[in-house]
Amino acid sequence: MSTYTALVFGALVILGAIIAYLGDVTGAWLGKRRSSVFGLRPRQSARLVAAVIGALLPLLGLMVATIGSGYARIAVFELRQLLQRQEDLQARISDLQSEVTRLDREAAGAGRRADTAEHRAQELEGLREDAERRVGELTERRDELAGRVDTLIRRRGQLEVDLEAAQSDLNAARADLDASEQELNVTQEELDRKRREVEAKRHEVETISHHLEMVSRDLERAQRHLEPTIEHLEATTAELEAREQELASIEQRLEQAWRQQRLIAERPALYEPGEELIRVVLAADETQDQMESDLYELLHLASAAAKRRGVPEGANGRAVVAVAPIPDWAPAEEVPEGMIVRYVASELREGGAEEWVVTVRAFRRLFPGEETQLAVGFRAAPNRLVFSEGEVLDEFLISSGVSSLQAFETLWLRITNPKESRVRARAISEGMLPHPETGSYGSIDLAELFNAAEAIRAGEGMMRVRVMAAGDTYTRGPLLLDLEVSAAPEPP
Repeated sequence: MSTYTALVFGALVILGAIIAYLGDVTGAWLGKRRSSVFGLRPRQSARLVAAVIGALLPLLGLMVATIGSGYARIAVFELRQLLQRQEDLQARISDLQSEVTRLDREAAGAGRRADTAEHRAQELEGLREDAERRVGELTERRDELAGRVDTLIRRRGQLEVDLEAAQSDLNAARADLDASEQELNVTQEELDRKRREVEAKRHEVETISHHLEMVSRDLERAQRHLEPTIEHLEATTAELEAREQELASIEQRLEQAWRQQRLIAERPALYEPGEELIRVVLAADETQDQMESDLYELLHLASAAAKRRGVPEGANGRAVVAVAPIPDWAPAEEVPEGMIVRYVASELREGGAEEWVVTVRAFRRLFPGEETQLAVGFRAAPNRLVFSEGEVLDEFLISSGVSSLQAFETLWLRITNPKESRVRARAISEGMLPHPETGSYGSIDLAELFNAAEAIRAGEGMMRVRVMAAGDTYTRGPLLLDLEVSAAPEPP
């Protein structure tokens, strides 16, 4: 029960007693004087006064409640508006939760499209490699045909040169024949010889012409074979360029998606999942309404903490909204906040512990600039005694031959290093909560650390160091530590 409620109940009791006393005194005074009110008999007048005084009691209680409490004034005069606003806010929350669900589905669809694009990019990469192999083969074939064409062209040129030489020889032979025929003193044998030479030259010219025609036909055939190969090569090259452009476009989209994912991953967040906003201890003997009121007050405190980091207010007037995945219920985004608060309050009252350490923690990551509330959830743990005062949490030996700085560093690491601190390990195993700001388990004054380091240096031989709880420590914490330095016992 809150202090204000106790004061209101006390004031109502005192005022009721005073009014009842005044009513009794007034009735007795009217009875003694035999006075009459509104012409009634004295006894009836006394009863009328007592009835009027009794009627004033609830009116006075309601008036005191409305004057002293804004909540009571709202409950009396603005209840209908509050109920209507609650319905509107519940509808707005449902719309926002539906929008979040839709955005999650779109994000999942975008991930699937990214996977499809990556698979398509892999297929295109394989097609590009195949096309490149085909281009290489066609290029080799083209080079081979081009070599044959060059060889045939050179052969044709050589044959043309030979033809021209043969024709020159033929012309020279004909000229000699004509000259020989014109000469009267040329014998018939020489004339026949000249004729045979001319015939041989003509035959040689025909042979060379025949070879030239064959080379020309081979050249035309090679050119006809080369043209479709070149066309196929050009088509394949164009297809390869189109595939490379498509692959470059897909790679650009993938690069943009990966860059966006890296920006999201590297972007500093206002809150990380599980980050604690507020921590309080609640008694389990409260009524359901009191427990729910305390939980709503926790949400208001968490909202104030979130506002200081720049989280905007939502439709419920707070920067936070409670969500929680509760077994056998709908998903967290579809559970109304009021239902969550009632469920948590009921669990705390029936959980079996006398006190609970209740924390409000971020449910999901929130980035700067997001115009949305911070989703939070409740965490509760029984506030029980974890360590008693003087309980030894860690004990170890250290040589007195080390310097003060080395001893200080050893003590400091032994207490604070997450990998070496047995105090941290024991606190975690006992279910103790860490410090809400530093996240550490166990704290000690630096002056005490320096004193312990000096005591170690001033000792002789091996020194025993005990790390103890400075006081009774509960689940809520914090865990304060003391150090005890003494000479190590001699081995038996």
